[in-house]
Amino acid sequence: MTAYETIMDRIKRSEQFLGFDPTTVEQGSDDWFAMRLGVATASKAKEYVAKVGSATRNTYLCQLVAEVATGMQAEQVTAKAMEWGKAHEDEARNAFSFVTGLGVNTVPFVYAERDGEIVRHFGCSPDGITEDGGGLEIKCPFNSGNHIDFIINKKAKDEYIWQVQFSLWVTGLPHWYFCSYDPRMKAKMIDFVKVEPIAEYQQKLDAAAPMWLSDLNEYIKEVMGE
Repeated sequence: MTAYETIMDRIKRSEQFLGFDPTTVEQGSDDWFAMRLGVATASKAKEYVAKVGSATRNTYLCQLVAEVATGMQAEQVTAKAMEWGKAHEDEARNAFSFVTGLGVNTVPFVYAERDGEIVRHFGCSPDGITEDGGGLEIKCPFNSGNHIDFIINKKAKDEYIWQVQFSLWVTGLPHWYFCSYDPRMKAKMIDFVKVEPIAEYQQKLDAAAPMWLSDLNEYIKEVMGE
């Protein structure tokens, strides 16, 4: 099977505990938010690997426990920068395909898998699965200076590096494309780098999992009385 087919097969298998067909879900929909309830996601990877006992880690744990306890997604802050990114994601994906010659398939939400079993406590929402077997993360900077900085230095912000490494950790794919897109540019509207798993990051993500799951379950037990 292709990487896309393998990922979609994993997503389909999560239907057994979701109660709906996740392969038909669109990112941003109510069902997509339901898939993410209580799940540590790539966009919060830095919070996930934060020092045990730190306020950063504790705040994120409490947020996820609140989602489990209430059945509601944590309030989403809508800002101009986020709206800008959402508005231009599709054209950025098409631009990436045009520049690279790689087809891109979209998927909803992917849970981690270990030893053939789905681990529903960790997941990510790729901006695409490329036909060469990788993933895609798209950023559409509201500030054009950030786009130019990426073009010049070919380095993503630290939080984005963690996001991509977390996505690689969840999916098990061999590489990921990090793409910056700015349609306002008269030239070089799009640029990207190909990222592979970095051992140091992957080891930290692995090492954080046992204590994270222990604390998460302990918090849920305390709150839910289970």
